[in-house]
Amino acid sequence: MGAIASQNSRSLAALSETEIIRRIVTALSDACPVFPAGPGGDCAIFENNSDQKYRVSSIDSVILSRHFDLTCPGAKAGQKLVERNLSDLAAAGASPSDALLSFIAGADVDSDWLEDFAHGAGRAAARVGLKIVGGDVCRGTPGTFSATLAIQGHAGRILTRYTCKVGDMIFVTGKLGGSIYGRHLEFRARLKEGQWLCGQTAVTACTDLSDGLAKDLPGLIGSRCNARLDLNALPISDDAQALAKADGKPALEHALQDGEDYELLFTVQPSQADLIAATFQKAFPKTPLSQIGKIEAGSGEVFSLSDNQRIQPLGFSHFG
Repeated sequence: MGAIASQNSRSLAALSETEIIRRIVTALSDACPVFPAGPGGDCAIFENNSDQKYRVSSIDSVILSRHFDLTCPGAKAGQKLVERNLSDLAAAGASPSDALLSFIAGADVDSDWLEDFAHGAGRAAARVGLKIVGGDVCRGTPGTFSATLAIQGHAGRILTRYTCKVGDMIFVTGKLGGSIYGRHLEFRARLKEGQWLCGQTAVTACTDLSDGLAKDLPGLIGSRCNARLDLNALPISDDAQALAKADGKPALEHALQDGEDYELLFTVQPSQADLIAATFQKAFPKTPLSQIGKIEAGSGEVFSLSDNQRIQPLGFSHFG
């Protein structure tokens, strides 16, 4: 059996991203720990022997023509790689520690551009005290470039997915949609906000928004709860409004599905929701915060509050 499928039915294009991950995890068998020490959340989470009770790990990549194009300056692409990884740590409420950086680059990649990439990654890492302690460089086919960061962090308490309760209120930071208009390269991970949320025992679950609210919310609540969204409360960005005028799709659809928002989506015990919202805004006055729905009993689905219509889990996917 070769690496390239001889039948379309066996190609990756025939599978969802979720199914691809499920098959890989199953095939890894005993080498793959169960969640939360294994796949399933924004980070893998391990018990630690230091005063920081948990060690967290994550890994993410940027790929030419997938996460940025040929017009993108190297520094912005490098910054994006680091911030994407930091966003996963933010969702866990962790502080960054160290990372490994690896490249696959065609021989025709511009050396000055690659150096700028490293400058951008280095500045983003230094901003938060992240140390890049090693890595690898591998030659790829002409016209290709990808970079991967494997990141480590620590936390005294961790936030993760699947731990919300019936009745919890749903919050999101920032504004949603239209990231393709530049925010996908200019964002900063909500690291401080995530660490603050981690310190609030009333916060019950958290994830970052990388694939779009409609797709990431089911991944936050798991299979034992439903979410009911107040679509009128969604914080739609100006870029989503502008993109809607350009392509004719509703701005609400962009806010739900565009992806690469890198905001924090989290749940809070209902009795503490108002207090958490007020104290969050006092701690982070420049970070918008919106209460957008609530958690109900169910099976992992999302519904509109106003008309009870199911919201399809559509968003960005690497394989369709």
